Amino acid sequence: MSLALSDLLVCCRGLENDKVTERKKEAERFRQLIRAPEIVQELDRTSGPKTKDSKHLTWDGVFRFLQRYLQRETETMKSSKSNVTATTLAIRQKKMAEMSSLITFFVRYANKRGPRLKCSVLLKHIIEVLQNSYSCSAYGKDYSTLLLKEILSVRKYWCDITPQQWHSLLDVYSGLFNSSSKSINRVLVSRVINAVIQGCCVQTDGFNRTLFSFFSKALLNARHEKHLTVLEHVISALNTFLKAVAMNCRMRVCRLGEELLPSILYVWADMRPSAALKEEIVEFFNLQICIHHPKGAKTQETGAHAEDWASWRGLLYSLYEALVKEISNIGSRGKYVTGTRRIAVKDSIIKLTADICHLLFSADRDSQLSDVTQASVRSSPMGRSHCATPSKRRRIDLSWEVLLDRLQPHCSDFDIIPWLQVTEALISKYPSMVPSQAIVPLLSVLHQLLAEHRKGERGPYVLRCLRGVARCQAHLPESIRVHKPELDRLWSRVWPLSLRGVSSPQLEAVSLDLLVSIVHAGLVNMEREFWKLFSGSACKPSQSAVICLAQALLKCPVPKDHLGVPDGSGSPNLKEILIGWLLMTDQSDEMEDSSRPHPIICSDFSSNLIANMLVSLTLKDTRAGLNFLLGYEGVESAFFQESSSLNASDDLEEIEKLYLQFSFNTDLAQSRGSDNKFKVTSTDGHFTAISSLRKKLDQSLLCVADNLLNCYFPDSQSTPPECLLRCVSLLSGVLAGYVSIGCLTEDEAGHSQLFTKAKTLAQELSGFVSSVKVKMSEELTMATLRSVMRLCTLYAITNKDDICTVSSHLFLMTLPARLVSELAEIYKIMLSSVSPRATVVDEDEPTDNDLEITRTQHGEDDPLFDDEESHSGTQRPRGGDSSEASNGPGAKSLLADEHLVPQDLALLAILEFLCECSSVQSFRGLLFKPQEVRHRLLQLVEQTDPSKALHVNTYLVLLKKLPAEDSLTPEEFDSLLRPLADLCSLYRQDQEICVALLMALLPSIRSLGKTHYMQLEMKHVQGSLLQVISGFCYLSQTGKCAATVRAALVRCLVGLLEADPCCRWTILSIREPEREEDRPVSVILPSLLADSHHQVRMLVAMSLERLFLDKRPEHRDRKKMLSHQQAAFENIYLKAQEGMRPVKGNSTDDMQDEMFNRKATLLKSLSVVLCCSPVCEKQTMFALFQSYKESNVEEHLIKKMLCSVSRALGYDKMKTFVSSHLYYLIAEWLSQRQSDDSYTLESFPFIFLDHDTVKEFYSSSYQVLIPHLVFLDDFEQVKSIGRYLERNWRELLADCFPKIMVNILPYFALSGQEKQVAQQREKAHRVYDLLKEANCLGKQQIDSLIHRNLPEIVVELLMSLYEGSAAEEDRGDLQRFIGELDPVPNPPFFSSHVIKATLDYLSKCHSANHKSLVAILSKTPISIQRILLALCEKAAVTTNRYERHRILLMYHLFVNLLLREVKDGLGGAWAFILRDIIYTLIHHINSWLVHEDTHRPVQCDEVSIRSLSLCCDLLTAVCQAALQFCDDALDCHVHIIVGTLTAQVTNQSAISQQVLSLLQFLVIENQHKLKGAICKLEPFPDLPVFQELRSVQNNLKYNSGAFTLRQEISHFLSVAPSDSLPLTRREGLRQLSQKLHDSKDEIRELVKECHAEPTNNILVKLVLNLLQLCKMATNHPTGADILGSRK
Repeated sequence: MSLALSDLLVCCRGLENDKVTERKKEAERFRQLIRAPEIVQELDRTSGPKTKDSKHLTWDGVFRFLQRYLQRETETMKSSKSNVTATTLAIRQKKMAEMSSLITFFVRYANKRGPRLKCSVLLKHIIEVLQNSYSCSAYGKDYSTLLLKEILSVRKYWCDITPQQWHSLLDVYSGLFNSSSKSINRVLVSRVINAVIQGCCVQTDGFNRTLFSFFSKALLNARHEKHLTVLEHVISALNTFLKAVAMNCRMRVCRLGEELLPSILYVWADMRPSAALKEEIVEFFNLQICIHHPKGAKTQETGAHAEDWASWRGLLYSLYEALVKEISNIGSRGKYVTGTRRIAVKDSIIKLTADICHLLFSADRDSQLSDVTQASVRSSPMGRSHCATPSKRRRIDLSWEVLLDRLQPHCSDFDIIPWLQVTEALISKYPSMVPSQAIVPLLSVLHQLLAEHRKGERGPYVLRCLRGVARCQAHLPESIRVHKPELDRLWSRVWPLSLRGVSSPQLEAVSLDLLVSIVHAGLVNMEREFWKLFSGSACKPSQSAVICLAQALLKCPVPKDHLGVPDGSGSPNLKEILIGWLLMTDQSDEMEDSSRPHPIICSDFSSNLIANMLVSLTLKDTRAGLNFLLGYEGVESAFFQESSSLNASDDLEEIEKLYLQFSFNTDLAQSRGSDNKFKVTSTDGHFTAISSLRKKLDQSLLCVADNLLNCYFPDSQSTPPECLLRCVSLLSGVLAGYVSIGCLTEDEAGHSQLFTKAKTLAQELSGFVSSVKVKMSEELTMATLRSVMRLCTLYAITNKDDICTVSSHLFLMTLPARLVSELAEIYKIMLSSVSPRATVVDEDEPTDNDLEITRTQHGEDDPLFDDEESHSGTQRPRGGDSSEASNGPGAKSLLADEHLVPQDLALLAILEFLCECSSVQSFRGLLFKPQEVRHRLLQLVEQTDPSKALHVNTYLVLLKKLPAEDSLTPEEFDSLLRPLADLCSLYRQDQEICVALLMALLPSIRSLGKTHYMQLEMKHVQGSLLQVISGFCYLSQTGKCAATVRAALVRCLVGLLEADPCCRWTILSIREPEREEDRPVSVILPSLLADSHHQVRMLVAMSLERLFLDKRPEHRDRKKMLSHQQAAFENIYLKAQEGMRPVKGNSTDDMQDEMFNRKATLLKSLSVVLCCSPVCEKQTMFALFQSYKESNVEEHLIKKMLCSVSRALGYDKMKTFVSSHLYYLIAEWLSQRQSDDSYTLESFPFIFLDHDTVKEFYSSSYQVLIPHLVFLDDFEQVKSIGRYLERNWRELLADCFPKIMVNILPYFALSGQEKQVAQQREKAHRVYDLLKEANCLGKQQIDSLIHRNLPEIVVELLMSLYEGSAAEEDRGDLQRFIGELDPVPNPPFFSSHVIKATLDYLSKCHSANHKSLVAILSKTPISIQRILLALCEKAAVTTNRYERHRILLMYHLFVNLLLREVKDGLGGAWAFILRDIIYTLIHHINSWLVHEDTHRPVQCDEVSIRSLSLCCDLLTAVCQAALQFCDDALDCHVHIIVGTLTAQVTNQSAISQQVLSLLQFLVIENQHKLKGAICKLEPFPDLPVFQELRSVQNNLKYNSGAFTLRQEISHFLSVAPSDSLPLTRREGLRQLSQKLHDSKDEIRELVKECHAEPTNNILVKLVLNLLQLCKMATNHPTGADILGSRK
């Protein structure tokens, strides 16, 4: 031990001296010694991690001496006499202050260079002192200050506090707050409580029971609190707590809110709170509104919740009154204040008022007067709304009339503006709730306000309201139809006023925004005055003006006139004027002063919007061109940018979404996300550019660039470097537009003048970056650099959109290599000289002592997440000094902006841009090498210092941005992930950093799923990633991470499943108590369904589809193998049931929320499986019914879940969906009777079939119940059903006879002697014998029923077809059309082999001469037609594509049986039957071309392709049989068959060869038999695949020579029209169009004939035919090509 430490040790021992005077002397000496630098240095050395086991004196050792000293002195004072003089008492108090001061001094000095004292020791001492009443009164104030400033404000300590210690702190301070003791200032106590609760909510999953109880006691008496600052801190803590527990404890949060709201409302209304307290109160109100009414839900059925609806309704009325009063007070205060004053009310109050109005306003326009009990905040001493004392009642006016009355023109600005704000917020947030009858008076009032507006501040607010009304009207097209004439009249008056407002500087932007909304909704016809806005100096191209013009260009064609200038005057046309307006080329006066750049490059616009508009204006069809260039989103993203900000995402949005998810008030298809967005743009569209306009545009753009180069110079205030970037983006965007529409190639664009000029501008930008090196200490320069880098990143980002990709490529091609190199150099320099504020460990302290990590990254004994003291001792960085962090409650995370200075923010912006440059795939013309940029960025990883905020942020950016797509090699990936495990280990207790790290891993996970490298090459990278995720799984299992971390972990697990759906490499090593176990991610993810936190469980539940579907882009939604799906379902149901078990130790209050949440998780899990796994659908449905019975899941929850699933799967109602599985559900339900007698028919949950009684259930479903009961030999239950229905049970048997036979006959036909087959045959014989008994149906009646119901029996037999149940050798012809994942149908089901054998058995039993069944049916041909019709009807009503395919298999089976007998005539109905079959197959083929609901082309999935193939196969067989039986049997059907099949060749590549074979069979192989029909066909498309078919058709058609124009027209008119096939005429139209173009002389002759005799002229017939064709094409979903060919 050194001499210095020896002195200190002697001094510390002196503190334990028995003499008071000696101890006092040593205390003074102690202060002096601790200040000595050599002692501080020695203590730091001995307290470091390397010497933690040494016996030297350490900081913690010294603190133990101080603790004993304090304890001894306290005991001495405590044992002294209590009755003493005031002087003695003052001496004692002074001594106490000195002692607590000594402790505070020591702690601050020890931790001056970073935390040196152990958190557990410090907290234990503080808690012990505070728990003792005497020591608390002596030292409580100082210790609370110490706790607040030196522990809770230090991030390292914040993370080291254990959950138990948080709980102890809560207990201590909640006790202090609620006690009558005044030993500690209540303001200080409330500050500590605020900080502790924030720590609890961030670092733990909370202590709900303690905190609910605390807030209930603390705030019920809020009206009696003397210090409003105390309420500010407590309500702030309450808001923090409620946001943290809202997902888990919704009911308790509602209960607490309803309990506390009267008291808090009293504070707001009557205690004159400060602005800060008022903000906290408003946040509390907003929280309660959000939690009670997520997304504005008004009723429990739509997702709202309240513990006591009557009480809550009364509280809403009270809150409404208070808000009205508050708004009125703001207005009245403004009237009497001199000078300028802000009239508008704060957005938070406006939003709250709008929400309350939404909830309380009646849809009825008539004023609704509600009797409301006077708010109990004034009458009840406890602030409860249900007090026993009589309450004053009053009537509140609640309807839209209230708003209208407050928007009268005579009101002053102070009175009217707040209500205009409320109105605008209300109709913007809830457009669909505005009653249709209120829109007209509201619009009328707003129009009046706008018309009478002369001065004042109300104008912008009126215009914003009008914009909201316009958008609202667009949301309610049907309900406002009655009021449309009046609305049109009002909008026609608003329109000119809006145009006039553009000329006012104060109203320009909002007027243009209103015009955008009006144009978008199509409320008026745009006139000449509108286009004049963009033809001069009326307005300049601002963001609003440009969006307005873009919306107009998208809505209507550009007028061809010259805005009033007479033709021939040489005036430019409107398109040229608009181009000039956008580029300001016509502002000659301004352009003469070249010291300013063009306005278009002085502000930011939506990406490439200006460039796309300029390009589209040079095209003949501007509207189509702009639609194409803007893509699917169009101008919508810019148009709704502001409106979406009104509902900006915040902490509550996730909570609201979760509520609606687990209450099943969100559309399941929407929650799963839609990947089928239909892109309107045409990929084969041809656009023609007007050369003169294009040349003019190029010249104007060059002028813009030259002007910018002339006026730009470094340090220019008027021309910042951002202008250079915007101009480069504009030039490259215009070139990209021309490349996209086909006017230029990328090579041509790269050699154009515009591109050369863009490169010159980029060189200037490079010069700016070079100049930054010497100005890196200037904040303004750093801010400019950050702005420039953000723009660079925006312009460099590539996405799936081809147009955007071309633009970003051209932009990157302009950047010189020097620019990228300079940026990388700047980053390297700045990273190595991090500012002191960004460093969270003192610069004087050796980093090695603090951050030594002794571990092997991939060793077997990996201590990555071991909970050892070495990981939570002094080597952890602290979270900033106390002077910074004490400004707010709690310690700031290392990721907080407070740790970053402007230079750091600029550097991170540079880094993001460099990451984009490094991730781009190298292409020709790029001046820098992405791999070199990547190499330089990865070098930064090696310099990472985890103690510095900038370094940690740098690493997170690299993790997020570098692994884009498949850009990293295995070596680069390994370098990137090398520091990851160390960083996770170091910060494993900092929940916020853990979340950030896990979320930053998602790009790496996605990249591994797309990599083209072999798995062996990526094995080490995968191992590094999986090691970290395994560590977090271990922390999750051991309860050492908060719910936020577990939620982020779930996202990583989901990402792993998407990257590796079959879990070939995503296998995690999970530590168990005795061993490690390898588990695939597909097993780990469902295990989190039993997590303790509801958000985690629901996140898992909503992600379960990844266990059934392959979500990779190349396998979009492809289903996994059957075995994987079955295993996934069993695992999910097991874990979900495990999660249903109540958690031990929960209170009764907690159990209500807990059980509801766990039931919601179970239902959500089952709903996701139902939606994504047809093969598990029936099992899942039964699991749902079983849960209803055994887990007491509420009926209304299951109903809502089934309704949402039904909609998602395409069923019209829940009953239809449940009924489709009823036979399976009944069979499974009754099979449970073997183990549980309670599973009876009466206990079956028929409520989900929309039946209220057993009788209704039996009446509706006896056709399903009785056949199964008969097969179970349960005739007693059959008789019971008869008694319920008051019918003879034998009549019921007769009604169900066809279905009963399907349960018996196939077992008679089954061959084989296997045990199971024999048992089934024996059971069938036994049941059949019972039916034959005289007291049942009897033999004679059975024979009669079989004869009478033979077609129905055949249909029921066919409906039992399931080819998957057969052995492979028995599957026959249908083998080609079945799939492994075809779901099992309702029982009973049999293979085609068994069904054929059963039909043969039927024919043998009921035909003396052993005729076939078809022959028997042919005796009455209507029987065959009834069977075919029944199958078609079943296919038509089903919405399940698997079931539809199965019905087509039945159809295929039966039609093939018919085709064998067609030679015998089928009872003389062969022609009718063949026609019916052909047209049925044609209908099914066409149904896969166009979606029934959206009427848009669909991309067929695997099932649909099999169905198409089956239809084509059967159509081939029908055609072959028809031609074999009769040569002219197909003549009148060929044009329909060929027209349908031709479209399939080009639309469905999967079956194109099969279709071509059929076409060749008809047209080539049978050209002589079908010669007449082939000649009348439309021409085949001029494509290589149809070349031979075209040749044969032309040879037959033009066998006697080329056609004249008259013959060609006659041939065109001879083709029979078909409403269902207008597209078959496209080729004929093209050929006729070409013939008309080439035969001008013949046309003249035909025109002459027409003039002479128009009645029967061929040209007149042609025109009429074309008009009819256009009409058909207009109504056809894909008729655009026909309309395009009509010329």
